Amino acid sequence: MKKGVLYTIVGKLREIPCIDLVAEEAKIAKGFPDGKIQLNRNHYRKEWYLEVRTQLTPAILPGLLARLPQAVPIMVIAEYITPTARKLLKQENIAYADAAGNIFLVDDEIYVYVENNTAERKETVTGSRAFTKTGLRVLFLLLRHPEYINETYRFIAEKAGAGLDTISKVFKALQKERYLISVTDKAFSLNKRKELLLHWVEGYQRNMKPKLHQKRYKTLEKDQDWKKLSLPEDTCWGGANAGALLTDYLIADQWTLYTGQDFITLMKAFRWVPDPEGHITLIEKFWHGEEQGPHVPPLIAYADLTEQDNPRYMETATIIYEEHLKDTL
Repeated sequence: MKKGVLYTIVGKLREIPCIDLVAEEAKIAKGFPDGKIQLNRNHYRKEWYLEVRTQLTPAILPGLLARLPQAVPIMVIAEYITPTARKLLKQENIAYADAAGNIFLVDDEIYVYVENNTAERKETVTGSRAFTKTGLRVLFLLLRHPEYINETYRFIAEKAGAGLDTISKVFKALQKERYLISVTDKAFSLNKRKELLLHWVEGYQRNMKPKLHQKRYKTLEKDQDWKKLSLPEDTCWGGANAGALLTDYLIADQWTLYTGQDFITLMKAFRWVPDPEGHITLIEKFWHGEEQGPHVPPLIAYADLTEQDNPRYMETATIIYEEHLKDTL
């Protein structure tokens, strides 16, 4: 599939006026790069290395940016790049092109920018049973505790707060997509963990988080310091707050709290009032168990941060990926 994407995008690049494109090398192999092209225009002659993806979403960007070499001209190409991902790549001055003809190409000598929003997003495995709202709850548990894979369905159902029938359907979906493979007759193991994590993030942002009960507030106290608030049980910071706590790199301009408490309890305790434009968001906490500190698990912080088109949030998500997620995959 990647090879088809590469040749499709090369065809789009050939349509750029006043630029001659020479396909020097087109290969799909492990490691970097996936291909190489030469761009010519008047006295401009330069080779560009290609990173090929089938789809590119904000959830994928932190891991991608962390591994891209910085010393060579690089273009990221994909069949589909979301508008937010394109915006973030442009803000980082990273060249990109997709099958719809959206192109951003810039260095010290050349600048090409074409915006065409006619691309149709391709369906991914996020449409499977494993990526429904309840399935994502189960998968979140397994990503945090892969040792639970070989526990009984009843044990997993209790930990995830799901029914036995749901566990069975999620496991069958994971096996079908080769995210769950047999290692012995009675034992399984998670497979393609990096891909699975990224698909969980996309599924959470699209299929689960919007369905969680949430409401926005503002504080009645001027200059209230969120770090000094004493959080009640079953409540923890998410979003930019979690990013700040996990990395010490971000100033939280928007506050996010996940809680299993009634929202009115927190509203009264912290002297907050409902405001649809407020900078505080309370969200229903969907998982169980103790947290390691006053913040959500790193995976949720990563998901919260990568759904924004804020470059600082994306940089923070990159740090979280490198320091808290990468070694678990």
